[in-house]
Amino acid sequence: MTPEKQSSENEGGHMSSTAGRVIRRTGSLPYVAVLDHHGSEATKHAFATMREAEAFIKRNTPPTGRKLSALYDRKAGEA
Repeated sequence: MTPEKQSSENEGGHMSSTAGRVIRRTGSLPYVAVLDHHGSEATKHAFATMREAEAFIKRNTPPTGRKLSALYDRKAGEA
């Protein structure tokens, strides 16, 4: 199976995951993306590179950090 085909088969299509992490193991696909879910067991998805595993986690978990500038945290009329 090609990495592209495996990657597309691993895609959930939605962000049901709450968090993710990458672990390393021995074998032909050494990097495993572990996704945590609300109310169910974590799922594991194997990848050939750390970059692929991290990208998978990024696509399947909610974004972290601030999306808007801190400029929006002021009351109207404040400079």
